[in-house]
Amino acid sequence: MNDEACRIFLNLITLSVRMMPVFVCLEPKVKSRENIASISVYLWVIMTFLQILFHIPDSVFVGFQGLFSFLYFLILLLFFQGGLLEKAFLYLSAWLFAVLSASLNELIAWALLGRTELTYSQICVIVSALSAFGFYLGVRLWMKAAVKRLLTELSVRASTLLLAYPTISLLLLFVGTNTIFSSRALAVGGFGAVAFFFILCSMIVGLYVLILNSILELMERRKMTGELEVAKRLLYQQREHYHQILDYIEQVRIIRHDFRHHIHALQSMDRDAQARYLHDLQRELDSAATQTFCQNQAVNGLLQEFLGRCRENQVNLEAHLDLPETISVDDLTLCIVIGNLLENALDACRRFTGSRFVRIRCRWDGNHLKLLVENPFDGQVRKIGGELLSRKQEGGLGLLSIRRTLSCPGDDFEVSYSNSVFTAMATIAARDLSTFSS
Repeated sequence: MNDEACRIFLNLITLSVRMMPVFVCLEPKVKSRENIASISVYLWVIMTFLQILFHIPDSVFVGFQGLFSFLYFLILLLFFQGGLLEKAFLYLSAWLFAVLSASLNELIAWALLGRTELTYSQICVIVSALSAFGFYLGVRLWMKAAVKRLLTELSVRASTLLLAYPTISLLLLFVGTNTIFSSRALAVGGFGAVAFFFILCSMIVGLYVLILNSILELMERRKMTGELEVAKRLLYQQREHYHQILDYIEQVRIIRHDFRHHIHALQSMDRDAQARYLHDLQRELDSAATQTFCQNQAVNGLLQEFLGRCRENQVNLEAHLDLPETISVDDLTLCIVIGNLLENALDACRRFTGSRFVRIRCRWDGNHLKLLVENPFDGQVRKIGGELLSRKQEGGLGLLSIRRTLSCPGDDFEVSYSNSVFTAMATIAARDLSTFSS
């Protein structure tokens, strides 16, 4: 294989590295990656053919590469799903790793030159193919899940800041490889310049992985903190519900103790006085009773506490629940999902100026729980990459906690909204409660 053929193969490998993160991490809109790849290769062939046909110098050919980059980014916008920030991050990361890969491959080929019978170009092709395969494994096994989580759960501001690292690194490498780290400069500088450039490239890759992993770890800690707060709130609600039950029992005991006094009083009254007396007694009994929403104690206590908060905010609570005392879903899962949905509904009602209400419907179907929560809202939503996110400044944990909790087979969570009504629907499949008791 001569040098010209090796150059073509190297360009194809570089193109595949540039396309790899996008094709692996994003889903095409037309479900045909082959057609999109063909369009990308056609653009590359046209660009390379123009350089060969008109003998365009490399310094001038940079403009054609910029045009190719612009057209390729238009392909991402038109043919792939996902948000603009997600596409831009994957696009810049792909070009960053393509430049790093090309530079590191040349250094490795330079180190192996003279130790084999292969030419420099042939060594570059072999090393580039091996590194491209390793890059594919890294994208498939690590980068796809990491980028999806980061750009789905981070706020727009944080995602924009995350985009800065590959952008700055790419500009640094572009300037460096054309000035102090060019092939001629490295040949003049000798081993010291080559070693420094190799360390710089390794640091850029290491920092890229370290930044993404650190952000993921911080997000995981934040989620754990949010779930701990939910658990604390659940314990507080259950404690309040327990005290309410004790107060109710004490009031009933007092009423039963005074019952014989009421009998004696009624015997000495006329009919009108008896009617007034019984009316006052009924009102006292009603004030002592607590509203029961369902037979499940955890959900009932949660709704009793939520009812008080609705009254404080002039929100009408409409609850229709058909839950038995025990179901095949643990109390923590129930309270995380129902509690966060009600919390989000109440927050939306606080921002709404019209008639405020929260409707909740829930029933147990034998092997899964169906839940629906409706509330008015001001018509404004925040979405990134098709995922609905909290409108809180730093990104709320409610929706994230719900999605993370509803991760078992059979679980489902959907939201829909019109001009003024927001609807959240959840399906919670039956759990193996032995895993929670052990």
